[in-house]
Amino acid sequence: LVAALGAALSTSVVGLVGTRPLPSSASRQHASTFRPRGPSSLRGITVDVWDYTWERQAPPVPLPAEADEAQPAAAPFTITPEQIATLKRDGVVHVPQVLSPEWLEYLRQLTDHQVDNPHIWASPGVASGLYDYIQRNVWTTNDGFIKFLYHSPVSSVLAQLGGARDSVRLTTDLLMVNPNKGFKWHQDNQNGPVAFDDALRFWVTMDDTPRDYGAPVYLRKSHENDSVDEDAVFVSLDEGDLPAYAEDRLEFRPKAGDMIVWHARTIHKIDGPESQDWGRRKRRVLGGTVAIDDAKYKDKQKVEFADMGRHSLKDGDPLADPHFPKIWPRPVPEEVSARLERGTVGRSLPGFARMLASMFSIKTLQQFNSWGNVLKIEQKVVAPEEAVEDAAVATTVAATSSASS
Repeated sequence: LVAALGAALSTSVVGLVGTRPLPSSASRQHASTFRPRGPSSLRGITVDVWDYTWERQAPPVPLPAEADEAQPAAAPFTITPEQIATLKRDGVVHVPQVLSPEWLEYLRQLTDHQVDNPHIWASPGVASGLYDYIQRNVWTTNDGFIKFLYHSPVSSVLAQLGGARDSVRLTTDLLMVNPNKGFKWHQDNQNGPVAFDDALRFWVTMDDTPRDYGAPVYLRKSHENDSVDEDAVFVSLDEGDLPAYAEDRLEFRPKAGDMIVWHARTIHKIDGPESQDWGRRKRRVLGGTVAIDDAKYKDKQKVEFADMGRHSLKDGDPLADPHFPKIWPRPVPEEVSARLERGTVGRSLPGFARMLASMFSIKTLQQFNSWGNVLKIEQKVVAPEEAVEDAAVATTVAATSSASS
């Protein structure tokens, strides 16, 4: 518990500096850095941990010509009735060729720039070695990613699949590069302050799936299960009603520019390379969760690392705030200004206090205990990607505390 509390304190206090407005170009060249340990090479991608920045980032990557920065709006994309029916029936759907070559190249350049210029929020996950790079809510620190979500066809896909009438809002995102271990059967429960039934999960893939590994596998219709608690992460396929779904598996091998969209309760896994080394290959994915239409803010009475902004929303309030930005059909001008001009979106002291207040709840203790069990390497148990960076924080702080005591 002490380690978990220390973890939250460390990431929160350090993360608060990420809310500052974008510095001048001269100061960005010499941004403040956090230096926890020396440089390291992780599974083929070198992340120089001496150069973590905690400033807002504005990569010099131009948007595709079709995007109008003066009037941001989601690019169109047509979803078929069959794809909508598939998501409703199976709990997951693969949507090919969502990104044009221009949008794909834009997202790849953003991601590579982010890896080359790591943000402090990524440090726990990178230190764990479970990913070459992983960062939650990258949209709050890197201007390029929120512009991608404002302008690309991603939100058009999500709006149609989710049956949106007038709104799609982002509740969290997660940039993931090269999972060095596989992930056992799990459900996603770090979706931000939104109920499962209001949440729609997504992946945007930047690379073709390798032939022998890296293909996500879902249990068809498992979003209809009634035995997995909403706070659970890992699941056992021989418990509850999961045996009814265990043998009906859907394996997807997405190509670069494809999307996978699924219900947050759908059980899934992914197998990494046996060597735990991607070599010259890359698996770059931007994942996340959106809320559809009139979703409400849900106080889950546990730590939500995706919800540490300076808002005043209470349980049951409409989920309408710059920290959960509207991305379809077009963003709200005031929310765009808060994010890109005033720099008032990000982790904050009020958000930290809100997180601290939930630190000792029963649900939080259960969650940290689950993550702790996940990281028992001697038992060869590996964390699902939604828990990796959060669990790694606790592990890193626990190790630091032990070394200093």
